[in-house]
Amino acid sequence: MEYLIVSDAHGDRGILENLVADYRGRVQAMFYVGDSELKHDDEVFDTLLPVVGNMDRDPMFPDDRLYQEQQVSIYIAHGHLYHTERSLSQLEAAAQAQNANVVLTGHTHQLGAEMIDGILYINPGSIAFPRGQYAYLKGTYAILSVLPDRFDVQFYTRDEQPVEELKASFKR
Repeated sequence: MEYLIVSDAHGDRGILENLVADYRGRVQAMFYVGDSELKHDDEVFDTLLPVVGNMDRDPMFPDDRLYQEQQVSIYIAHGHLYHTERSLSQLEAAAQAQNANVVLTGHTHQLGAEMIDGILYINPGSIAFPRGQYAYLKGTYAILSVLPDRFDVQFYTRDEQPVEELKASFKR
């Protein structure tokens, strides 16, 4: 099963529309990890499952979300409520309390995928305003593949091109 993960569009609704149109029917679910700066009832969220970010002003977005299927339990939180710009420790505690085996977070605008104590943490980076060493890519998102023995994470550019050096596999 594959899942689309995108975050931090900061008002760039067009890129979200494009991703939804291009991935509809190709992935199991699509997650939006906060800072859209759109309304919670925007039709783009009919498909993208969102959480609130620190720049979202609509109080109707959920703070976090737990998505479960037979093979995976995914906890989604933007990160600002857990101060992920400083440390993942508060987010780790929340993920453990939810019995998640995957955590999706945004907020820092820096992409990454890391296994910590048996839980996979994925930040897709910002689709609009990336920071850090991969800022030159001009925006990224991720696809998570859930397999019986491993998780695969592939990062893509805004124009839906895979970044070959940004692919990782993690044993379950």
